[in-house]
Amino acid sequence: MTKEPNGNIRRLGGRIVGLSRSRQSRDFVLGQIGGGVGASAVAAGLSGMGGAAIAIATLDSAEKADFVEFTIDGETVRGWFWRFPFDDGDQIELVAERGEQGWVAYGARREADGLVAVYPHCFEGRQAHYVSTFRFWGIVVGAIFLFMMCLDTIFAMFRGTFSVAGQVAAVGEYLLYGLPALVVVFGFLAWRAARKTEGFARIAETIFSGFGWGNAGRINLRKTSKALRRDGDGRDYGLRYFRY
Repeated sequence: MTKEPNGNIRRLGGRIVGLSRSRQSRDFVLGQIGGGVGASAVAAGLSGMGGAAIAIATLDSAEKADFVEFTIDGETVRGWFWRFPFDDGDQIELVAERGEQGWVAYGARREADGLVAVYPHCFEGRQAHYVSTFRFWGIVVGAIFLFMMCLDTIFAMFRGTFSVAGQVAAVGEYLLYGLPALVVVFGFLAWRAARKTEGFARIAETIFSGFGWGNAGRINLRKTSKALRRDGDGRDYGLRYFRY
């Protein structure tokens, strides 16, 4: 087993022995893990976030996830993962910290094929998190704007006032007044949504840095996994477990 210090986090390595894996439903409050085991790394991920930390801690995030227990070189390891695709005998790396009942794992990577399992929702760093959140809300704004244009055209046709010149003028007004209003409103909603869930991205960066990966804030495991998909990868690949 190797241990490389990175704050409270250690990178461990070895073969899985005595794996116990159960699919359970859990509300992933980010101050707790594994049946009451303390998790200072999770708490650190939320430190300094103020009201956003409180908001994320009260999210209703009950969902199915894998709770695993096993040993590496005689050391007990336990943790929650979206999906844990590994088996007894696999050689893996872990990002973990010492808990009250052994090691608490947040990330695992199989060296042979680069498969990665992480604590639920911790698949992208902060920069990638904000980019993906604003991209999603940008698509929403674009869809709403197009819907408004189509609706205005339909109403004009029903009123019998439709004309190309009139619709061009209407589009100009929407671009001048409607679109900026949509951008401001939905930009604020996007920022709030990203801020409330930033704790997951902070923990993701802790995991990525624990593995020794550079530019942790820019990593998006869903994006990297698409480019690295192989034959035989399961349906949850790229969604709940990844490759890097």
